[in-house]
Amino acid sequence: MSDELALFDLPTLPEPRPALTRSGRGRARERYARSVAADVTVQRIPVLLDAAVRAFDDSLTVDADDEAPDSRAQIGRDPAAALSWLLDPTDRMWPLLEAGSASVLSAEIDIDKLSSTRYRLRWTMTIQLRDVAAFRRIALDACPAEDTTTHAEIAASLAAAWQQAAPPFAPLHRIPGITWSPVEAVVAHVPARPERNPAE
Repeated sequence: MSDELALFDLPTLPEPRPALTRSGRGRARERYARSVAADVTVQRIPVLLDAAVRAFDDSLTVDADDEAPDSRAQIGRDPAAALSWLLDPTDRMWPLLEAGSASVLSAEIDIDKLSSTRYRLRWTMTIQLRDVAAFRRIALDACPAEDTTTHAEIAASLAAAWQQAAPPFAPLHRIPGITWSPVEAVVAHVPARPERNPAE
């Protein structure tokens, strides 16, 4: 098999559904976090590094800071840095964001090196719901009409709706030169912080 045909290797196992925690149905202004983990094997290190450098160069602006050359050099030699640069936690989230159904509050990436070519990637995105009806509508549009079981899950669970609208492992499909296997995808409600009493 040629390198070109194998750049976007997929896992042999199906993507698991996220753990349907007690996330509830979701209400406007509530916050939810989705934490996703996968084990990644870099099979073609030059392919990965070249893709990361190209993505870095494409992202540069005229006002790029003085640290850009050092960052580019690290991305071009370190697979972990390349993976971090290429992993986009917002991948497949744009229909939800453009519809005004949710906004992204934060996105974090953690990478643990397991061996010279194996890494555990974990990324966590926290969102705030804006329009729950629109959120569910996008999830239902992405679900086959005959899949009544998933339709019921979407109606009952924000976690299921998020899974359907933006598959949790989608960001890995765009990274070349790797194979990967899913570990977990967990959605949890993030309680609002209690407001402090000004008198305290």
